[in-house]
Amino acid sequence: MAISMSPSLEDYLEGIFIIQEQRRIVQVKDLAKFLKVKAPSVIEAIGKLKEKRLVVHERYSYIELTQEGINLAKKVHERHKTLKRFFHEVLGIRASIAEEDACKIEHYLSDETLKRVLKFIEFIETCPQEQPEWLSSFYYFAEHDKRPDSCPKRVSQEENNRKKTLKLSDLKVGEKARLIKITDTGILKRKLLDMGLTRGEEVRIEKVAPLGSPIDIVIRGYHLSIRKEEAERIIVEK
Repeated sequence: MAISMSPSLEDYLEGIFIIQEQRRIVQVKDLAKFLKVKAPSVIEAIGKLKEKRLVVHERYSYIELTQEGINLAKKVHERHKTLKRFFHEVLGIRASIAEEDACKIEHYLSDETLKRVLKFIEFIETCPQEQPEWLSSFYYFAEHDKRPDSCPKRVSQEENNRKKTLKLSDLKVGEKARLIKITDTGILKRKLLDMGLTRGEEVRIEKVAPLGSPIDIVIRGYHLSIRKEEAERIIVEK
């Protein structure tokens, strides 16, 4: 049966765990200093934790976590660290604020949400690029309140219909269009950008191979040959 814990008691439990990890011995005065509270408040909280069999403490002696207390304290502490990492390392929030906000939120986060946050952090950290381009674009947007040129605003279906946007692979020989965006976010996008396929450039279909690939295009007066799979990831406006 799950133990009912208030946010305040979870803070005390986590505090004992952290001090115990650092010094092994925890006294009332240590916990009061760590949590920035008065000694009577610590004694009252320790009494409640004793009732829940999470700590062992005799008058004027050290405070120790029971095995159940250790398990619960670890869970609270891991949740805290995960949230701080997410706020600081992913969202780019200052470490001091990330620490404070993690402490406020950690008590109300479900296990399911915490696991998803962990997966999100793992996804970013294991990306082939050192920092995903979309994440760099978010940092730019957060700082400047506008999108970088490499990350145009997603248009609605209505706007798409009005502007007659389509894939470059859908154009017929001789047709011209203006490049809107490249939908790929990895190595392919970098390759296409390096070839000069940047937003706003006009392209013309010069020739299409009998089987549909490759496709010869003209951009900036130069002839380029790209595969059909690449052309399908290039959105243009006629």
